Amino acid sequence: MDFSIACALYFAARGQGSVRSESPDLDSEPSPVSYTSPARVLLSGFGADELFGGYSRHAAAFQQDRYTGLVKELLRDVSRLAERNLGRDDRVMAHWGKEVRFPFLDERLVKWAIATPAWQKCDFEREEEKSGVEAAKRVLRLLAMELGMEGVAKEKKRAIQFGSRTAKMESGRDKGTALLS
Repeated sequence: MDFSIACALYFAARGQGSVRSESPDLDSEPSPVSYTSPARVLLSGFGADELFGGYSRHAAAFQQDRYTGLVKELLRDVSRLAERNLGRDDRVMAHWGKEVRFPFLDERLVKWAIATPAWQKCDFEREEEKSGVEAAKRVLRLLAMELGMEGVAKEKKRAIQFGSRTAKMESGRDKGTALLS
């Protein structure tokens, strides 16, 4: 189990914590605000990177062998979806009595994504076009722009263990990606 990802999911599923709220007074420090979420169902983005070219290895495959290499890498990722991480994610969230849903693994969406040409999903040939969205998962980013979510569309991709900072756990020389034995 990738401990750093499991930790991030564990605390997200707990539904309690604090966030720093921006103060209307620009001279003062943001203050922490506690929250408790009543949510019983959590949404996971699992599958988006695999279907829409969101990993750096997709860009590398494109650089090495253009669309032929990219398509091979995408197909390899899609073929492994069923055996990667779903059990871990479900077990970690179930600890807190939460259910998890995977909208990117909807059967109709997966069929559509597989049938859609790679250049329509992630266009590494045009790194950043005038819309300002990056090539990885471009179709999702353009949809977010169309729905008025410009900030989301232009947000730099961060894996959950890096965005949540669980990959920087302090336990000697261990990394957050260390496997549990």
